[in-house]
Amino acid sequence: MAPRLGFYPDYPPRVRVEWLIATTRVVLAGGALLATAIRPFSPGDWITTYTLGWYLVYSVVVLALVWTPVRFARGWGVLLHVVDLAAFSAFVFFTEGTASPFYVYFIFLLICSTLRWELRGAVFTATAAILIYGGISLYAVTVLGRQEFNTFVIRIVHLIVMAILLAYLGAFHHKFQREIGRLVSWPRKLPHYPRDLVQEIITQSAEILEAPRVLLMWEEPEEGSVNLAWGGQGSMTWEVEPEAAYGSFVNPGLEHRSFQAPDVSDDRGRVIHWSADAFLQRHGRPINAALQARFDIHAAQSWALDGELIRGRLFVLDKHRMRIDDLVFGEVVARLAVSRLDNLYLLRRLSHSVALEERLRVARDLHDSLLQTIAGTALQLLAARRLLERDPDAARFRLEDVQNQLESGELEMRSYIRGLRPATAPREPTPRIGLNHRLDELRQRVERQWEIKTRMRLDVNADDWPDPIADNIYRIVQEGVLNAARHADASVISVDFTLDGGKVRVRIADDGRGFPFQGTYDLKALNALNKGPLTLKERVADLGGDLTLNTTDTGTELVILVPLVQAVG
Repeated sequence: MAPRLGFYPDYPPRVRVEWLIATTRVVLAGGALLATAIRPFSPGDWITTYTLGWYLVYSVVVLALVWTPVRFARGWGVLLHVVDLAAFSAFVFFTEGTASPFYVYFIFLLICSTLRWELRGAVFTATAAILIYGGISLYAVTVLGRQEFNTFVIRIVHLIVMAILLAYLGAFHHKFQREIGRLVSWPRKLPHYPRDLVQEIITQSAEILEAPRVLLMWEEPEEGSVNLAWGGQGSMTWEVEPEAAYGSFVNPGLEHRSFQAPDVSDDRGRVIHWSADAFLQRHGRPINAALQARFDIHAAQSWALDGELIRGRLFVLDKHRMRIDDLVFGEVVARLAVSRLDNLYLLRRLSHSVALEERLRVARDLHDSLLQTIAGTALQLLAARRLLERDPDAARFRLEDVQNQLESGELEMRSYIRGLRPATAPREPTPRIGLNHRLDELRQRVERQWEIKTRMRLDVNADDWPDPIADNIYRIVQEGVLNAARHADASVISVDFTLDGGKVRVRIADDGRGFPFQGTYDLKALNALNKGPLTLKERVADLGGDLTLNTTDTGTELVILVPLVQAVG
């Protein structure tokens, strides 16, 4: 769904505008009062001084009210503006000559109205102020005889010129406000679906850059294809084409530059481009001919998309009024667009990485649970078959052990699968089996199946450990003990647990024939040589632990350190 357009934040914030106006009013009132005080005093000056003094007090009070952020009542700005207009009228009537703040206050009124109500406020204020001045000046000329008619006309012309100039500046300020507001209104969150994100970029770019059509082109990372998405405000078409369909999107020399051209089909047409903080000009066709024909492009502005993963171009097509300052402003839009596309592909890569990591975790867990159970069951069945004829009782004992082992494996797999499923409803709490009990079952199973003396010594209360670390420690011990039972031809296997400075230290030793290679290796060395027990190494590395393997022709010793805090996290 496309984002709702037309709402833009109040920029600049109203509190800041009112604070600026109030501060300027105090400065102007104080300056006008000082100018009146230092000039030679005349009998009528007491009225001017009295008026300016009260206006200065009023200005200070207003500044005190807006000094901290406030919530303005309805009509606040209009009321203050009316008071300022009344003060302007008084200054026009009561002051004259070099001490008159007439011009300064006229400009002040126009700036205030522009900041508050943009161009419309500037026009209304200028009209009202000129009418007030005209009425007072005509009264002064015709009734009081205080100034000549030529002076009155000259001042009216000056006021009109200043009003036009400030109205133009107000219009420019209004345009700048709208542009900043549109940029700020660009949504922060990424849409869930790629098509919605591309639609957002097209719609926002068309709205911000005031374009009838927008064309977005980018190369698919590592896919060998080009994406083309085009449309305006509310419509979008997205197609994927082979990478060689257009070659370079723009002609040589413009690949990494922003440019605009009033007629892209003219071989000698003028192209203005932004390069090294300066506007330069060249002649020729700026856009690939096939691309120009495909989208029937006449006038165009374009910006490069250079992101972490994305390379492409953003085009504004058939815009009626193209200004060169749009090239600078469009750079911001292009950077927002490419950052959104980069985020899309980075999130996609991250999700693939997370899925791969989860697959590896499931593979390790299945290897350490189901596969180990199946391998042990196969050995038990083989032994039972050999004992069937010569010792049926022993064979029956083996088969009962197989049955118990399969039941235990079934319960373990049910618990594992239940943990993989999302929690859609409250579940019955599963009885917790402590690590001590699980290790004791492992010891008994190894002694029954392989007739190997197995010793487990725990100097810590492992049953108090949280489930995540207890399960990981059990899988590590299970992998190390079963590897020794199956491959080392050992007669004794020893497992010792201790705590070593916030880490669990696990030592697994056997008196078998050791690995084909001999020596002492840490985890980094084993990975570099691509040797040692793969699943066990991966599990220790994922837990942020360390491993030392010492193997000889008379046995193997594994010392594993796993951080308690990291393992829990």
